[in-house]
Amino acid sequence: MIDPVIVASTGIALDDFLPIFIYSTLVLVFGGFYVGIYTAVKVKVLKNWTMPLAYVFWLLTSFSLYKMGSLMHINEFTAKALVIAMIGYLLLPHAIYYMQDHVHEENEHEPESI
Repeated sequence: MIDPVIVASTGIALDDFLPIFIYSTLVLVFGGFYVGIYTAVKVKVLKNWTMPLAYVFWLLTSFSLYKMGSLMHINEFTAKALVIAMIGYLLLPHAIYYMQDHVHEENEHEPESI
């Protein structure tokens, strides 16, 4: 069994442990769906109309991260770091596929040398 003194020193109530665990799991699951759908649309496995669904999963990821942070009673600096991380998580796939397309265009038009 978990010693209540150790748990109490972390500042997280025992009743909040399961919701924190669930929300942190949802961050991973929803984040995976965001990147998976975004990637599938970019490589043309899914149709373009499914792209808004990827952004819905990003919003669900952000909400889950917010709820997890509020249950953990994070401080102001950590909250700002999580906001910056979520903005980065939104923009990172765009940057990756932009660079991939740019490199592909540069290499596709070079003449082949024999």
